[in-house]
Amino acid sequence: MFTKNVVATVKAIYITSENGVEMNISTSTQLDSTLKSQIDKSDEIPSNKQIIIPSDMELDVFTKEFKSILIETSSDVFVISHDDGYGTVGSTTHIPLHKLSTEYVVVSTEPDVNRKSQVALAAITDNTTISIMFKMNRNVALNINGNAFYNNDIMDITLHRFETYLIEHETDLSGTFICSSYPIAAFSGNDCNKLENMGACDHLIEQLPPTRNIDKIYIVPPNADGRDSIIKVLAINDSTIYYEIDAGRRVVTLNSFESFVTRISSSQACFVYSENPIIVVNFGLKSKTLEDIADPSMTIVPGINQYLDYYKIVVPSGYDINYVSIMITEASKDSLRINNTRISVGDVLFEKNVAAGNVTYNVRSIRVKEGELSASTVYGERFGLMFSGVTYYEAYGFSGNSLTLEDLSWNFLIISV
Repeated sequence: MFTKNVVATVKAIYITSENGVEMNISTSTQLDSTLKSQIDKSDEIPSNKQIIIPSDMELDVFTKEFKSILIETSSDVFVISHDDGYGTVGSTTHIPLHKLSTEYVVVSTEPDVNRKSQVALAAITDNTTISIMFKMNRNVALNINGNAFYNNDIMDITLHRFETYLIEHETDLSGTFICSSYPIAAFSGNDCNKLENMGACDHLIEQLPPTRNIDKIYIVPPNADGRDSIIKVLAINDSTIYYEIDAGRRVVTLNSFESFVTRISSSQACFVYSENPIIVVNFGLKSKTLEDIADPSMTIVPGINQYLDYYKIVVPSGYDINYVSIMITEASKDSLRINNTRISVGDVLFEKNVAAGNVTYNVRSIRVKEGELSASTVYGERFGLMFSGVTYYEAYGFSGNSLTLEDLSWNFLIISV
């Protein structure tokens, strides 16, 4: 599903596979027949495919709609969605159906004037009951269908298969807890937000990882090209959290569903460790060095235990600079290959070693071209991967993965971002 944006956008889904796959896309029988005929299809994907989704699939606020899209494939694929309009863009990596769960915690940012934070839900089973316990940065009324909700209030809703629901509020909803009777997909972010009073706004969106699949140890790379990063750390349970920037160690204690933020420059990286699972999000800011380039982006950072040994993803077109950030053990960094090729020194925008306990990790940001990209290691070592791209008053970001993966049987539920 694609959440409400503030401008007209092109809504695209990118699907990539290591080998060719058969694909089937379907929507609810309750969806308008004209829309359904534009989306439902079966196809063969030799390597990658871009699918354009009708703009009418964008969600309306506080309305039950059948606007989710099911993608089924015959073998492993990576799926991202990309919602691009004039001066604003939002992207997210999608989570396969068998990894969806019944508990999520929201991450967003405090909205700028006349902007909103967002939470979007999609059911995969009929008669799914969902309870939402709101956590609000400012305790201002959230009015939904004649009912006013405040901080710590609970809203209950029932959704059926493929049915979606979008919530918007004028304050940050980070820490809002979602639980459901059956697994659902959950997304959060902002319709369009300007951060730190810099530049203009951008659409912020991420599919939320289930709380059961969240890690405790993270390495956060910087955004390149003069973009500072705001790092938001959110606790699922009461936690003591340690983080290091430039060898300076700090400690923060959080209660359940609380969060804190810190900041790094484009020449720094951050190591974060917690005794209990936490969500870590990198919010990139407008460039300080490139005029009119980039705006906010939102990327959920993969934990060290969520790293994979292979990725194949499409780098979106239309951006002045695209780059991937790679977190890999220092001992294995020379094993990395991009499109089966060693990394060229001339493509490295940033490099730093970061101590993660008794293991040293190498963090690099590498300039890449638009189009299909594969990343792997010679000896199967695992590594983290995060993508970003910038152009005139726009920036996108998404990670290669935000879950620990075991068996791979890939069906995806897409709700428009």
